Amino acid sequence: MRILIAEDEKELLELLRISLGSEFVVDAVGDIESAKAFVDGFSYGVALYDRGFSGVDMAKELISYTKNKQPQCAVLLLSAMSTVDDKVEGLEFGADDYLEKPFDIKELKARIYALSRRFSGSKIQLGDIEIDMDKKTVAKDGAPVAMSRNEHSLLFYLLSRKQEVVSREEIMDAIYERPSDVTQNAVDELVARVRKKLGFAVMKTVKTRGYTIEI
Repeated sequence: MRILIAEDEKELLELLRISLGSEFVVDAVGDIESAKAFVDGFSYGVALYDRGFSGVDMAKELISYTKNKQPQCAVLLLSAMSTVDDKVEGLEFGADDYLEKPFDIKELKARIYALSRRFSGSKIQLGDIEIDMDKKTVAKDGAPVAMSRNEHSLLFYLLSRKQEVVSREEIMDAIYERPSDVTQNAVDELVARVRKKLGFAVMKTVKTRGYTIEI
């Protein structure tokens, strides 16, 4: 899963980038305009936003921008503003969760996974394939299917966009850390590997447009 972090405290931003980078594809920015540019350019499962930038509360603007561009993206606000009214206001701005600073990285990871589950559903049956969206597992005829990180990311990204036709460019942006280094042929090869493991009916090709999963 690809996540976006927007935080103007440089040390915290770097700590989050390193701490979360082993489990997610992470884009980390230090200002609101850069955050908007990344929202324009990439697809995200979860966004982590600091509430204030240079002392200015920018949460409402940034959340609104993100939700308009990517309704499937869950937003978690990180803030030192910790009163009940502050939390209520942040949620009323459109945030899906609110975490006070300072926080424990373990709790942050748990919140990210919980948001991912909320926005992706539960169990899905595709013929002899059973996919558990909560546990992020895949089984065929009851046996676990071994998948690489990119194969796993591709499958669950398309499931998060089910019924939509997703372009190769969107797939590259969503699952690769450096999409500019990846060719569209690499995406086609990745799709072919997933199909070989799960069956050719799981992912449908829409000529000249990309791929889709119809459920």
